[in-house]
Amino acid sequence: MQSSLYQQFLKVSNSSGRIELWNRCGTLEKFVIDSKYYVAKISKVPDDLQHKHIEQTDFALTRKVRSYQKEQLFYKRYVGMLSQISLAPQVYELHHERGTFVTLLEDFEAIGFHNKTSVQPSEIKQILNWLAGFHAIWLEAAENHSMHDEFGEGNYWHLKTRPDELEKMPSCQLKQQAKKIDEALGAAKFRTLIHGDAKLANFAFKKDAVIGYDFQHVGVGIGLADVMLLFTTVLENDELERYCESLLDYYFQALAEKMNKLNIQIQPSQVETEWRPLWPILWADFHRFLAGWKPDHKKINRFMKTQSNKLRVLL
Repeated sequence: MQSSLYQQFLKVSNSSGRIELWNRCGTLEKFVIDSKYYVAKISKVPDDLQHKHIEQTDFALTRKVRSYQKEQLFYKRYVGMLSQISLAPQVYELHHERGTFVTLLEDFEAIGFHNKTSVQPSEIKQILNWLAGFHAIWLEAAENHSMHDEFGEGNYWHLKTRPDELEKMPSCQLKQQAKKIDEALGAAKFRTLIHGDAKLANFAFKKDAVIGYDFQHVGVGIGLADVMLLFTTVLENDELERYCESLLDYYFQALAEKMNKLNIQIQPSQVETEWRPLWPILWADFHRFLAGWKPDHKKINRFMKTQSNKLRVLL
């Protein structure tokens, strides 16, 4: 890992300022070089990785390593395309050696962006606007480009990458329909690059602007998958029942505006016509993952169950 910035980082690195990533899979560390503020994201799957809800099979470990590869690929080849419509941290250097991935980024807090643990409807709309831009950029390219070969499916819960969780599920209708759910989503004509982990923690705010980051689960998929996951992190059951439809309307309005701004040749109404009926199927797909991963998860609420129950008619 030879580079001027990386070597300078090693000289100023301070263990007391490190923030541990999920399940000891690396650290985040802020540092300053010549009065400029940076963040180093250092990722590596520990040899003794353990998680109370995840069986660490070779398949699961390989999936985790693959997520680091995907994030670096996105920063290397695609993040620059976002600058015209959705903000993301500037990337300075990428390194990979012996299972360790080092990503050197700008410190977005130093330019005024900050995370929030809860948000108002107006701030949810800011994230939806960011997602709409992200999805619009690649709507035309996702199927006729090498994106699928490079990234595969987006998000961390799709069926092909979660055989262990499916096996753990007790016999039920949702388990029996898992393959049909996956096939229904995969058959969509309009697919794009999705963030894949669009939870509140992966966005930061500054006045009327929002920045998105953490692209480990980027890949090809249906834009509403990001919207669904976002809703699970910012809305409780009663709020989902109250605000879901109006926020969906806002997302599709924003998507149409972004598509028009980018001169996308696809008609926004065609995308909405196809994606809206997939909304309960997307919820059922996530429900299937949670039911196998952590069946008592608080996100498995009345709203999610209601969406999943619609499959009796849809599939």
